[in-house]
Amino acid sequence: MITTLLFQSCEKNQVFEKNVSIEKYSWKNSDKIKFEINVLDTFATYNVYINIRHTTIYPYSNLWLMITIISPDGNQSRQKLEIPLANEEGSWHGEGMGDVWDLKYLAQQNALFRQQGKYTFEFEQIMRQDPLPGIMAMGLRVEQTTVSIN
Repeated sequence: MITTLLFQSCEKNQVFEKNVSIEKYSWKNSDKIKFEINVLDTFATYNVYINIRHTTIYPYSNLWLMITIISPDGNQSRQKLEIPLANEEGSWHGEGMGDVWDLKYLAQQNALFRQQGKYTFEFEQIMRQDPLPGIMAMGLRVEQTTVSIN
């Protein structure tokens, strides 16, 4: 079972942020995590981040995801993405406290959303181990990087 946590922020450039908890820190391939974002400004550019919270029991230095984006007109794009969680020496990236680590990974810089409406982002873990231990939560954050002049 997946639980949703929603974080609000005072940051004026933040358009969306939502994090989903993964039950028992065990993410199955079949458990797809979905986020829906409503885009109004198609002239602005956006930075798209993936938030990852994991424990030090996570057995790998990276995380492979399949990301599906469904645009308002129903078109889908799929992309494999490797997110490095640790360096070659085994030190975790991000911010940690005790055995919990948070990483805000820039997945796409200056992205354009060409259509107004609802976009669905779907995350699926595609690691060889299933279920994948040690992933506590996954999230999506979208920040507007430019102001449109329309």
